Parts: sequence; C-alpha cells; structure tokens
Amino acid sequence: MSFDSRFSAEERAAFAELVITGQQTTREIADKHEVSRSTVQSWVDRYRKERGVPTPPRGGGVDMSAKAVAKYEKLEKAKAESDRRAEVAESRLAQVEALAARQSSAIEALKGALRLFMNPDEFGDGALA
Repeated sequence: MSFDSRFSAEERAAFAELVITGQQTTREIADKHEVSRSTVQSWVDRYRKERGVPTPPRGGGVDMSAKAVAKYEKLEKAKAESDRRAEVAESRLAQVEALAARQSSAIEALKGALRLFMNPDEFGDGALA
C-alpha cells in the first residue's frame, strides 16, 4: 500500500508501538503530531496486522492493564514531583521563620537601645546623660 505521508514507515511503526504498549494514546500521538486519531489508529491496525499482534477486546486501542499501568506511573511521577516541591517549600519556610525570629530579636534590641537614649534616667543613676 503506497501513500504520501509526512512520517516514514519507521516513525509510523514507532507511534503504533507506543499505543500498543500503552505508553501513549492515539489521541496524544494525534495531537502531538497534528494528524487525525483515525490516521494513528490505521497505523496501529497496520502494525498489528503486519507483526501478528492480536487486537485487544473492544473498548480501546490499548490493553486496559497497560493503560492502567501507564496512568499509575504518570500519577506516581506527579506525586513525586509534588512531594519534592513540598519539601522545598517547607525548607524555605523554615529559613524564613528563622530569619523572622532573628529580625524580631534585633528589633527588640534596637527598641531597648532607643529607650535608653530617649530616657537615660529610666536605666539607673543617670550617669549616661
């Protein structure tokens, strides 16, 4: 079967394999490469026929267990990234809280010094005046 395509036979086979193994859906490949889903599905069908890969039961071009595994892995990656960001945020919060405590202490010391200079008689015999 000969036809004009922007993609080589090897590329079409690679796209089909991504769908069959559950790494990507026909929609993801179609959207990414700006082709119709039916075109991607025809590549998958041709790949299955040429290599003797059985067609899964009706309900999707991807074996459901492979689809579930791919979704789980995607969620695990998202969770790991979220956990990493939370750790960074917690670390930064601890740094900011420590800085705020140091600044608060410094402000109290400055207030004491200001009171001393404004009212030297409050602090003893007035020898500083």
